[in-house]
Amino acid sequence: MEDITRTFKVPRRDAVISFPEGHEYEGAEIKTKLDVDVRTFLEFQSVNETSSAKETKEMFSKFGDDVITGWNLVDDEGKTIPANAEGFLSLPASICIAIIGAWAESTTTGGKV
Repeated sequence: MEDITRTFKVPRRDAVISFPEGHEYEGAEIKTKLDVDVRTFLEFQSVNETSSAKETKEMFSKFGDDVITGWNLVDDEGKTIPANAEGFLSLPASICIAIIGAWAESTTTGGKV
């Protein structure tokens, strides 16, 4: 086997998720890590309707802590919602699902949402 003398730094890209004009969440911007390890990506893919509430909560928490890096979301009182698991779990389910769906799509389109 030939010795490898050069190294290659694996790139890690980011993406900003936003929603199109007229969308229910138009104006929301969520900064995310686009490139997560395959293990994490597959864990997200495995969550479905048959997953337990505990498994789903764990994946939503993992998404909030490991994928989201920032956002412009505030609560009804105008207070910034923390861009982490705690903040993600405090959001309505519909926006969480929309964010995860847009993120999953962006991972396959190279960050174009």
